[in-house]
Amino acid sequence: MRELSSNTTMIKRESAGGLSLSTRQRQLLELLIEGKSNKEISTDLKIEPGTVKQHLFVLFRKLGVNSRAKAVIAAAQIMKSGATESADAKPKAKTTKSAAKASAKVGDAYSWRLVSTVAVSIADLNELNPAAISMRDHFLKALRMMIERLVDALDGQVTYLPGGGSVIWFGHPRAHLDDADRAVYLAQYLQSWSHHYQQTHLGVADKKEANTPLIGVGIASHTEVVAEKATELYGAESFRKASILARHAKALKMPLSDLLTKKIAPMSSAWMEIKSKEGNKEVVVKDVGPIAIVGPTSALLPDTSARWGGFPFLANAFEGIDGGLAQWLAVESWPPAAATSLIDAIGNYAASKNFQILRLRTPGSYRRDRALTSFTSQIELQFGDFVARSEKIYPSQGERIAGLLAEISKTGPLTILVYGLKALEVFKSVIGDSGIDRLASRQVLIVAANLQDSGSAQISVRLLGPKPNSVPFSRVFNLQMPAIDELPEGIRVDLRALLDNLSPVAKELILRAANDLDTPLLTILTSMNEPHHKEQACIQELTNSGLIAASQGGGFEFRDLSTALAIKHLSIPISVEGTGQ
Repeated sequence: MRELSSNTTMIKRESAGGLSLSTRQRQLLELLIEGKSNKEISTDLKIEPGTVKQHLFVLFRKLGVNSRAKAVIAAAQIMKSGATESADAKPKAKTTKSAAKASAKVGDAYSWRLVSTVAVSIADLNELNPAAISMRDHFLKALRMMIERLVDALDGQVTYLPGGGSVIWFGHPRAHLDDADRAVYLAQYLQSWSHHYQQTHLGVADKKEANTPLIGVGIASHTEVVAEKATELYGAESFRKASILARHAKALKMPLSDLLTKKIAPMSSAWMEIKSKEGNKEVVVKDVGPIAIVGPTSALLPDTSARWGGFPFLANAFEGIDGGLAQWLAVESWPPAAATSLIDAIGNYAASKNFQILRLRTPGSYRRDRALTSFTSQIELQFGDFVARSEKIYPSQGERIAGLLAEISKTGPLTILVYGLKALEVFKSVIGDSGIDRLASRQVLIVAANLQDSGSAQISVRLLGPKPNSVPFSRVFNLQMPAIDELPEGIRVDLRALLDNLSPVAKELILRAANDLDTPLLTILTSMNEPHHKEQACIQELTNSGLIAASQGGGFEFRDLSTALAIKHLSIPISVEGTGQ
């Protein structure tokens, strides 16, 4: 720690100019900050991997660091320092009308987001005495630790309220395809954990006191207008609705949800409707509307296999699993949201066949270390008792994940559902080739999304067998494309998630292009004055994401008009004149 602190102090005093960095070294700094590997850097800069190592060796000596992690910290500080100095030193030039307009558009841009919120309301103390206050303090400390663990594992955000309550949300500043599902799972987990804590830790002798719930949990989803560059969310309609439901949920001892969340995540819970005694009418909460109860985790999940033709392809997969071989299924789709509903449906169907279910939700960042941490936490949360009993030691974290999954599968067939835009590649990267080999002879079904980067609206399942990296031939089953319901305000969550996972340059380009369909995409990219290697990386990134494709007349264009219009609809540019400034 002392060495890192010393190096950090030294770097802060040095500017980018003071270190006399070459153009190539500055490019390396930028790519280091982006988390690129040596192989990715060599591809972006079109130089040999050995040359990359030589450049990094010289650069590390200049920075006074001895590891890649320290170099990233130092690089971020230098780039920030250099940007600040250049901004301070640069004379103010006259602003043209077009420049002013562009500046206003970037600085004041807003966007539509679907935010799914979980609010936790704390029960009042029945009596004020030292023993009761002490027990409450211990509970609130444990509750906060559990919330932080869940939020970190599921890639969410949290803010704490006076009195011990909290608000946890998904969808901002980074959206996922399954934000509402994450919120429902977190709410279920907290409710169950709170009940278990009350029964095992508080030692309440009074029966009446033991039946008094410690928390109320509410869930609400709402489309919000959010400043594009804001990293925090302070006042959201979903916060208010979830907080109201949390207060009502205390007496039920089960989470309460609004109907929009149920609509977005229909298969993530055994939903329970609430009907009034008079005329069996829907129960409506003031300022929220009709509500539903999130059922317990032990309840049977809804089976929608009939909607997908009964999943005939699973017969082949189950046959292989019965024979002791793992089976990998890649769910390929466009638009991306279709994959989430199909993975949910396959998981619920497998659960009805007495498969254990593990749901892994990929974090917004695709860095392997972040995915390793997230997946490990999610496994520990869902199979905590089993993980605690495991005494095996593995050579790496990725092999530990594969080893734990292999051990879990010994207790019964296991289905692993991996959600996210690049779920298949992320999961394969996390467990590595040795992990794939370890799982190959286990009774495991792995179902992961694998976003299609070309073609029209489609959804299919590709059977990859026990080893997804060595499949010369694979069977593909095409399914009927389900209707993708638009959310309030007509927003598309899957495209919002795609945008949030783009690099800053790619995101800016695609937003500009969506708002100026008459100008060729490459012309817009040229006007952004980015370095050549960034331009190439940007085009490759957008092509791989499926948002653009090569046009017949040369250049690139949106894959279809509906995608362009949906992206345009997500962005809400606010001009300076419109703000009254």
